[in-house]
Amino acid sequence: MILSDGDIDRIIKSGQAFLVRPYNDENLQPNSIDLTLSDELKTIHGKSIDLSQDSYKLKPNEFILGSTIERVSMPLDLCGHIDGKSSIGRLGVFIENSGFVDSGFVGNITLEIYNASDKEFELVHGMPICQILFQTLTSPEAKIGRASCRERV
Repeated sequence: MILSDGDIDRIIKSGQAFLVRPYNDENLQPNSIDLTLSDELKTIHGKSIDLSQDSYKLKPNEFILGSTIERVSMPLDLCGHIDGKSSIGRLGVFIENSGFVDSGFVGNITLEIYNASDKEFELVHGMPICQILFQTLTSPEAKIGRASCRERV
């Protein structure tokens, strides 16, 4: 079952789990939360690009790595799915990350950003770049302690 905006908001505001931090309820969608682009990009060769000073023009057929500002924390009874914003996809820019966020994951989401269009696309620090939806598991994950990145709330 996919959580609705009311469920997501209630879980976060109750302190039951932080799910997304920082949480801005303006980013809450009917069935997801928009996540925003951090201030650092990396080329596949490891070169860093700082978005805090200026935007970056992603060239046609260029691939770059980004990350979300928000830190995600998945409780053991939820998993997540990341999708690129359709408004960006309609411009020919694809946001990928494998799409799936395991229960128990804690961290920022790494994004693979590819411009498949014939036009430059401007990447700006803080822009809504993708969205996360939350799904309940039929039972909590069985391999507790498997991931080293767990944070309990």
